[in-house]
Amino acid sequence: MASKDVTHSITASIGSDKSPLQPVRLLALDGPGKGARTELKVGTATAGSDSRCDLVLEDDTVSRRHALFELLPGSVKVVDLESRNGTKYLGAKVKEALVPIGGTVQLGKTMVSIQPLDTQPVAEAPAELGSLVGHSPAMRKLFTALEKAARQDVTLLLRGETGVGKTAVARTVHGLSKRAARPFVVFDCASAAPTLIESALFGHRRGAFTGADADRIGAVAAAEGGTLFLDEVAELPATAQPRLLRLLEAREYLPVGDVSPRKADVRVIAATHRDLESDRQRSRFREDLYFRLAVAELWIPPLRERREDIPVLAARFAKERAQLDVGLDQATIAAFTCSDWPGNVRELRNAVERVVVLGDTPSAAAESAVAPSFASARDEALSRFEKDFLTALLKQHGGNASQAARAAGLARSHFYRLLTRHGLSRRDE
Repeated sequence: MASKDVTHSITASIGSDKSPLQPVRLLALDGPGKGARTELKVGTATAGSDSRCDLVLEDDTVSRRHALFELLPGSVKVVDLESRNGTKYLGAKVKEALVPIGGTVQLGKTMVSIQPLDTQPVAEAPAELGSLVGHSPAMRKLFTALEKAARQDVTLLLRGETGVGKTAVARTVHGLSKRAARPFVVFDCASAAPTLIESALFGHRRGAFTGADADRIGAVAAAEGGTLFLDEVAELPATAQPRLLRLLEAREYLPVGDVSPRKADVRVIAATHRDLESDRQRSRFREDLYFRLAVAELWIPPLRERREDIPVLAARFAKERAQLDVGLDQATIAAFTCSDWPGNVRELRNAVERVVVLGDTPSAAAESAVAPSFASARDEALSRFEKDFLTALLKQHGGNASQAARAAGLARSHFYRLLTRHGLSRRDE
């Protein structure tokens, strides 16, 4: 996919020209020019190594007058000024691109973020936190908030669409907290049987109900001293909600069939993809429980709002599955980042692992539940990634296809078909 297509795809999502101008901050996040910044409130600003530029970047790969930034309603137009090393957006070189506010462009080896002026700079925020990775402003901002949340032993509510990585975020908070050496227990409120959920969560005494032939500890007791992660907490039945409220308010719980409450030393982190505020207003979720859960509340952005993170996530998932660094070319990066990935990080991980494990991309025709336009775009992205993966695999084994096939766990005949499909040459033993 050409860089022109990338620009067009992003342009379509930007607001109309009737939107008011939003002043922005141009901030160098990474690279030799890191730390340089300027404000753009109206008109244009230049970036380059020349001291007369508005954004001066001390980077020997940046031209004297490298790029022009023009403030538009809802976006910034970035124009490459015939620089030596080019201007990149979403990994592809561009002559001109409309970049939404919050996006990032690369000038030489320096990453420049376009941030709303009414927010605090995120230059000092980490690009990785625990198992999480994110170079986008949205994720850097989240990382800063997570570090603060980890230091405070308060109940935390994580909100976000399905597949954004709420469990990984909860694990990261636990790992950074003073409870890190103690258990991290995941309890899925959506998958537990409604009739047994109270027993699974709080435990039960022998004889409490038919089939209870022995005492059993629940998730709360298992997490003692550590963190209890309640996934999809909005699915908790109404009968169990008062028990959870008691745990949060009094730090005690009552196993099913018991008469004496027990103290609990646990931190609760809850997560949901539903709008709990709306559920509360419609009496679908207890108001007092909602306020107890949302002592601190964080929103995890969907993948389509942090497209800069997609290439590095895809490469990381491939490395985790195959222990292989995959260098993605510009066309692959463009294809991946222009797909919306409605299943978010989980869908991207599954798609990459399908390529790595099976050595094959899905068929759009078999995906009848997916809109044809998305299925086609996804298949194109995965096909490009498959070629990158095979290229990296061959390079690792000196071009020897037989060795590469064994390393990938694929039959040589199937591996050869994949190489032929992508026009890759091979050397046999």
